[in-house]
Amino acid sequence: MKFLITGITGRVGANVAQNFLNKGHEVRGFVWPGDRQAQKMQSVGAEIVEGDLASLADVQAAAEGREVILHLGAAFQAGGPFTPEQYMQTNVMGTFNVLQASLELGDQLKHVIATSTDATMDKYPPNGIDDPIAEDSLPLVATGWYGYTKVLCENLVERYCRHDNLPATVIRFANVWGAGEILKFPAFHLETFLQQFEHREDDVGKATYERLKAEDDGGPRLIVARDINGRSWKKHNIEVRDVVHAYEQAVGNENTFGKVYQIGADKPFAWDELIPYMSEKMGIPYSVVDLATTPNFYEYDLSAARNDFGYAPQLSVFDMVDEAIRYNEGGGEIIPTKV
Repeated sequence: MKFLITGITGRVGANVAQNFLNKGHEVRGFVWPGDRQAQKMQSVGAEIVEGDLASLADVQAAAEGREVILHLGAAFQAGGPFTPEQYMQTNVMGTFNVLQASLELGDQLKHVIATSTDATMDKYPPNGIDDPIAEDSLPLVATGWYGYTKVLCENLVERYCRHDNLPATVIRFANVWGAGEILKFPAFHLETFLQQFEHREDDVGKATYERLKAEDDGGPRLIVARDINGRSWKKHNIEVRDVVHAYEQAVGNENTFGKVYQIGADKPFAWDELIPYMSEKMGIPYSVVDLATTPNFYEYDLSAARNDFGYAPQLSVFDMVDEAIRYNEGGGEIIPTKV
């Protein structure tokens, strides 16, 4: 098939593109003018087209002759900072342009998949969320510009599906980790919470900071984060290769048209299970601390993705830790886990 991938030079886009190239598909990537990673994607066989997502003419030119469009390009927090106008132009106008260009392809178009995020949902209430979160469990009430513009993008996709019968799907990512990144996740490290609580003026915050300082011996230290009632934090994430798997399974699958899917790892993880494992593997001590702050405590219900397009994520957080250590020891090259 003939693919167009916006955001092809990003961490996810590059891996998705490589997978479809490896399987013999024709891949065209849409990039910002002067993108320094474009040459790398050309070297692995992708055609590169430069342009601006906010320009309908640019997007139409890139979409010409394509059968599948994977819309991964966006302004997001890690790539910024971006102004509100940039978020609106790139994310909302960009998604409108992708959908409009897709519609104009007519019967030639087989599928368009728009990428969204779990930042569209309020998943951090004061006491966490006990029940697994399905796609429609929480209202889309994001107020940050990234999450809010993604809510608008999801609404645009729904409009094109309902009004124009566009074969389109939305895939929401959980927090994405690439090779080696799990070990550096800020919320696993004492330093993060020392910085967070250092300037708290309330009595509970001050007491928490003193408790954290007592654990600081000047070296690296991991943290089993718990809420004020002693319950371990819990979170759902996803590794890049499971994202690639989701796209491979979903492309062209009519069961997904007009729907939104949340994807994540096979299971969530809890700090009190993962941190001791990391500590042993990394040789770094850890402490257990009850934190007077809004906890990470949620997981996703992945049954819709499993049922509709056979989504079957493989990599656990423990696999990720093992691979990250081998990645670092190997100078930056993932050495696959033996099965």
